[in-house]
Amino acid sequence: MMALSGAHVAWILRKIARTGLLPSYALGIAAMTFVTAALYVSGHDGTVDCLSAWVKYAIGGVIAFLILYTTSRRSIGKA
Repeated sequence: MMALSGAHVAWILRKIARTGLLPSYALGIAAMTFVTAALYVSGHDGTVDCLSAWVKYAIGGVIAFLILYTTSRRSIGKA
């Protein structure tokens, strides 16, 4: 889910600003780690620590970035 939401935010970033594919993926996933951690904490009525939730989603964000990186359509000449 982190890869899909991060890719969606990355698509929006590429439409607004002129950024490359991989930097926009990184920015999109980084933004979504904060959003999802905040949503997770708010859904548990304060029984979950915000830092531990963010660390959990940051690990998922790294995995999501690796998935997006390996599945992105890159030109062989530019790699």
